[in-house]
Amino acid sequence: MVRTVPLGLLVVDSLLLGLALSQELQADGKLVKLETYKGSLEESAQEAVIIFDEGDGEKSAVEDLILKVSARGDTKSFGWVVPFPREPKAAKEDAKLFEELFNYVEARHEQLRANLSGGMATGKGEEGAGGVEVLSRQTVGTFDVAVVREKEAGALNQWLEKEGFQTLAGADDILGFYRDKGYVFACVKVTDAALSADKPVDLHPLRFTFETGGRDGIYYPVRMTGLQEEPFDINLYVFYRFWLNDSLNKFGYSHRGFMLNYRDWDTSKCVANGGKAYSAPKHDQFLKDFADKIPTVTRLLQKLHPGDKYYLTNIQMEGAKPADVRVWSDDLWLFPYYTNKKFVPYDARPGGVAARAWEN
Repeated sequence: MVRTVPLGLLVVDSLLLGLALSQELQADGKLVKLETYKGSLEESAQEAVIIFDEGDGEKSAVEDLILKVSARGDTKSFGWVVPFPREPKAAKEDAKLFEELFNYVEARHEQLRANLSGGMATGKGEEGAGGVEVLSRQTVGTFDVAVVREKEAGALNQWLEKEGFQTLAGADDILGFYRDKGYVFACVKVTDAALSADKPVDLHPLRFTFETGGRDGIYYPVRMTGLQEEPFDINLYVFYRFWLNDSLNKFGYSHRGFMLNYRDWDTSKCVANGGKAYSAPKHDQFLKDFADKIPTVTRLLQKLHPGDKYYLTNIQMEGAKPADVRVWSDDLWLFPYYTNKKFVPYDARPGGVAARAWEN
């Protein structure tokens, strides 16, 4: 049986992506092991690229979430469980995205240290056993992805067991949280990953494209990682039309324990608040000297969002304790940097998709 790992990074009405296999793997969700596997498999790091296009009140925001998992274990088969607010489409992406973004951020840090730049700018689903509806199945690279919806308590674990996954023990509160919100589970199986007991192995990234069901909230699943035992790090590269709220008010990411590592800025040659043309960096005043560092990133934006402009923000959390994350009232939601400190983000308002985190 495959060991299942919850990923609390990271889709149908609200989607929970689940990857469960012979071990327990966790990344933006929960990694799980096969039923016969007796070793350990823990997620040591979560990395994600997020591309976010906000909604307008009538049309839902759309998010591309590209997940990379670094896990440690001594088994060749494992599973992954990740939650999302809507059903996603899954696709394989190139792991070079993360290498390029890391190198780009480091190069920008060198530039800042050298004071070379100006100042900052302001098919149809089938019914599964035990109250689980299978919404879709597809093969993506080395992953088999099934998106399911749990209709009643206990049904997901029954389905996981039937499909050869290890069940998620002691997870009733977390699963109930997502079931009450209408989220779905994407269950991902990995069968040919050669994992080492001594060295983390990076798996090819998966991209999930989904509607958030909201307007201005950028979603990252993290609560399910609270089911694992070991601390973990999170590294997020977020492409959004503007800056993100850091500590402007209580809706900033710093109040969730994240720290800013890097974000793009405007120079005197840039259009103020105009974003950066990552799909054509050689023609962008801010990016042109760094275009050769991000060819894979450029191809991704050309493929998904040609002509759109974004600011890149890199935020990180180190040594997150699962027990602390598990008691969060909701997953991680990031919001725009609204200059009015009293402005409440649309999705954080009563009835919004992110309102549960700010019920008062």
